[in-house]
Amino acid sequence: MTITNAYLTHNRPYTKRSKTTAIAIHWVANPGSSAMANRNYFQNTDVEVSANYVIGLEGEVICCIPDAEVAWCTNQANAYTVSIENCHPNWTGEFRAATYRSLVELTAQLCQKYRLHPETGGVIRHYDVTGKDCPKWFVPENHGGTDTRDGAHWKKFLKDVANQMRQSEKESQANPSKNLPKPYLVKVTADVLNIRKGAGTQYPVVGTIQDRGVYTIIDACNNWGFLKSKAGWICLDYTEKRSQFF
Repeated sequence: MTITNAYLTHNRPYTKRSKTTAIAIHWVANPGSSAMANRNYFQNTDVEVSANYVIGLEGEVICCIPDAEVAWCTNQANAYTVSIENCHPNWTGEFRAATYRSLVELTAQLCQKYRLHPETGGVIRHYDVTGKDCPKWFVPENHGGTDTRDGAHWKKFLKDVANQMRQSEKESQANPSKNLPKPYLVKVTADVLNIRKGAGTQYPVVGTIQDRGVYTIIDACNNWGFLKSKAGWICLDYTEKRSQFF
């Protein structure tokens, strides 16, 4: 799974969430449309709507708003959820295999990042917040969706996410060196980006980047990268990945 950052400048409140307690799953309700088309809709519409991620028909993933920030996608749950919109080929809402694979992998990564469990409330549907038939494939047929009455599609998805998390953890324990990233370049997109002593906002600021320059990252922890200069850690939500060294 590859994530492409295509950050919005419109319909983006630029508000950091104070907490993240769930990952919210959606469908785009526009059969056959691409991930980029939906991202561009968010960018250009006058309607206040956006999402943190959109997954396309081929499994491509676009990050529209950094997942640490609020997106306008899940109504009253915006303040505590990361939102994932999913493309689908027809009105049944069933996802293509590639879309589903990326959805499972991305949801598992986010659950690990925010220490959530998919089967104990860490992953929700838009339907769980508002009763809307979104995502339709995961909403029971007797409530306007195309899932079975006992929610078999949704239950399978939550189980698949939990299994993906367990598999990732096993792989990490078996081969810890596999998790070390190869050095890569990032272009800073913020006017002022803090450099911190550790990988998180709880660590003190030890410097700033103010030139929107290109920097080399030699280590990563969630959405934080360690600078080659060893000056400290920067939040990668405010960068664009440029290349990787081999």
